[in-house]
Amino acid sequence: MDNRYTTFGLSRKNAGTWIAAVLLLLAAACRIVYFAMGGLEGRVFSGGNGAGTESGWWFFFSVVLPVIACVLVAVRLILNGRDRLYKTGFGVLLGTVFFITRIIWLYKYPEYINSGWLLALHIVLYCAAFVIWDLTANGARLKTKLPAILIFAIPLAVHLFVLDLPRWIKGFSLFDELPEISVLLIMAALAVAAVCLERITSESFRPRRGDRPDGRLVRSLDPINGVAIYIMPTRNGAATYFRDSVECSKMEEYIRKKRAEGLTGFGTLHVIAAAYVRVISQHPACNRFISGQRIFSRGDEIELQMTVKKSLKADAPETIISAYFKPTDTADDVYRQYQELIDEAKKPALDSSFDNLAGVVNAVPGVIKKFLIWFLKTLDYFGKLPRWLMKLSPFHGSVFVTALGSLGIPPVFHHLYDFGNIPAFIAFGARRTETEIGDDGSPVRRKYVDYTIVTDERICDGFYYASAFKTFRRLLNNPEKLDLPPEKVEKDVF
Repeated sequence: MDNRYTTFGLSRKNAGTWIAAVLLLLAAACRIVYFAMGGLEGRVFSGGNGAGTESGWWFFFSVVLPVIACVLVAVRLILNGRDRLYKTGFGVLLGTVFFITRIIWLYKYPEYINSGWLLALHIVLYCAAFVIWDLTANGARLKTKLPAILIFAIPLAVHLFVLDLPRWIKGFSLFDELPEISVLLIMAALAVAAVCLERITSESFRPRRGDRPDGRLVRSLDPINGVAIYIMPTRNGAATYFRDSVECSKMEEYIRKKRAEGLTGFGTLHVIAAAYVRVISQHPACNRFISGQRIFSRGDEIELQMTVKKSLKADAPETIISAYFKPTDTADDVYRQYQELIDEAKKPALDSSFDNLAGVVNAVPGVIKKFLIWFLKTLDYFGKLPRWLMKLSPFHGSVFVTALGSLGIPPVFHHLYDFGNIPAFIAFGARRTETEIGDDGSPVRRKYVDYTIVTDERICDGFYYASAFKTFRRLLNNPEKLDLPPEKVEKDVF
């Protein structure tokens, strides 16, 4: 089992998901009811010097902490159990802290824990339970669920049949046993979850802890890649600048052919966008980005950003469109999606979602605005920026493309943005004509399109970039290759 493509999960169709969630919520309810009805009142509100502070901490670790842990794990099982079971890890960690503090507290009572070695054994077992669950839920780094089943089922059986049942046979008070029942319910919930874990396999990398909503963490790079990010902490400080040109007779012929086929708005922009999509399909490292001093891959999602003027006037308003493509998309696919977005953006009565969001942000005072941008940058740094906000943002994507040909100027080297994570900026200019010496020695007039690419050199090495740029140029010289999907889509490294 390759854990890059396989994980354990619990889907909502799995009865174990709901049984475990219900057991956890019942465990939380037991603790709440026991405290609310005065079961802990004598300990929590006991008098004496320092008792209030001590009992307050005891109340937090014995009531608040387990309730939060149970609710968190239950919610995560239901919402994220199938694809991101690792998100239960924080709740399980809180539960581990609760069990450890509980056993330390019980050490005060010899009838429960009468040996330091026994106390240490319990703590080691609780820590082992968390580690085993994490290794199982986070990318299936354990290839079998058996350790998780054993680490939860055996202690549950010992608690129930060795410690509790003999005591309950002698005398049983439901109210007084609510805390112990709560513990048993927690252990039973995790045992049920472990037994019912499903093995989920897909053709793409499975999500793991450390991944972002817009990309997965690249974990197998050389150490120098991780160090370089700290040596060159900003995109513009790590930017590389590439300029090239392509003789465009074949491109012009291809554009005329596409327009004759009914793609009336087909132009240089669509050829360049389709060529870069194809480059990513063969050189997937170009679809990486850096955020939070770590390197991520967008995988099969290719997001192109572009600025569009609503009309060709100097004072015409601008908007930014985001287009999403797959590595298998052809030039026709790129044209249809781009043209639909461009036509929509040029409607004078409509603003893009980003325009509306920018209007809201711009309406607040400058100090608040500065704090808001800092807050969004901080969320983005830790990968906590909501996915819906990333989709609105023109600063998150695979590449930003700017077409300067319609303005009649050559391409510029455009800076990369410090906000967001776009690692590349492509600009192309107007066609220019040059007179050259032909093979027979006579003068020949040829047309060229100049383009520039600014990239973040930290996402891949110079040799890789050189290979990608050669592919890009080869596709611009032979655009008919963009009519068919690639024979094979390359996958980025793990």
